[in-house]
Amino acid sequence: MRILYLPNSSSQQRQFQKPSHIYPVLMAMEAQHYRKMGQEVFWGLQKCGNFSGWVDKVITEPERLFPFASLPHPDRIWTRAKEYTSGNYKYLPGTHMQSARGCWWGKCTFCVENEKPYEVRPVEDVISEIEECKALGFKEVFDDSATFPIGGWLDKFLDRAIVKGFRSSIRLGCNMRICNIDYKRFVLAGFRMLLFGIESANQFTLDHINKGVKVENIIPTIKRASKCGLDCHGAFMFGYSWETDEDAQRTLKLCHYLLRKGYLKTAQASLYCPQGVPGNQAHKKYIKKIYNAGYYPEFWFHQLRAIKDINDIKYIWRGMKSAFQ
Repeated sequence: MRILYLPNSSSQQRQFQKPSHIYPVLMAMEAQHYRKMGQEVFWGLQKCGNFSGWVDKVITEPERLFPFASLPHPDRIWTRAKEYTSGNYKYLPGTHMQSARGCWWGKCTFCVENEKPYEVRPVEDVISEIEECKALGFKEVFDDSATFPIGGWLDKFLDRAIVKGFRSSIRLGCNMRICNIDYKRFVLAGFRMLLFGIESANQFTLDHINKGVKVENIIPTIKRASKCGLDCHGAFMFGYSWETDEDAQRTLKLCHYLLRKGYLKTAQASLYCPQGVPGNQAHKKYIKKIYNAGYYPEFWFHQLRAIKDINDIKYIWRGMKSAFQ
């Protein structure tokens, strides 16, 4: 069988309203699976014209092949991983990986992982892939599992990462829920950044989208992770059909507060878009307003005091350019 993979800006996304050309690691893992089976697999536009004349199958999004834990590591040379420069990396080149498919919470109504099976790779397999990324010259790896595994798996992973000395050789990042865990151990294991899905400052909204988070836990959790030395990134959403302008402004104020205090180093916002249907367009205006945090001297005080080397300066510059795009 001749299979053509055509990654696009949505191939690795879980929120349909937020296209981004990040490394489609899950597709790359599945493509490598077919290659190991002996299939003839192409990655990207390697031929022109009518695909139907020379391929049997065109793939633009993950097929969710099972079992996930048995999928091979992606071939980052064959898939030209270093060409994918989008992503919240401070150290370049960076790449994405995925330790789990699905989410251990798995109940958020806006996410494509809602009620999907949850599968986790063995810790040693994940550690091995990080070491492969180091050998290929990647300086930072972001784990794009919907939510990084916790519990016993996390304890074992952090122990192994600390023993491997990742903190001095490669930086890590991952998606994380608001929860009570030991963030200091993340730092010791080599983590630089945690991406928290905050979504809203309104408890009714968090309950309505089944987030399973209490508003009163958001600030203390982000503050604690930040104080441990992690760069926290916050993801917010606007455009919920049931929210008023006052509700949306409350979320905006929370975002600005966390950025001004330096508890969040960076943030993003998107339009609520369940099952691909755009939400309240009138609240789309708040998405760009998160960057108004840059008008506060307090925000820049915390940004500048965190500068340690040229990578920090480049990171801030890339963030500024992204804010004005």
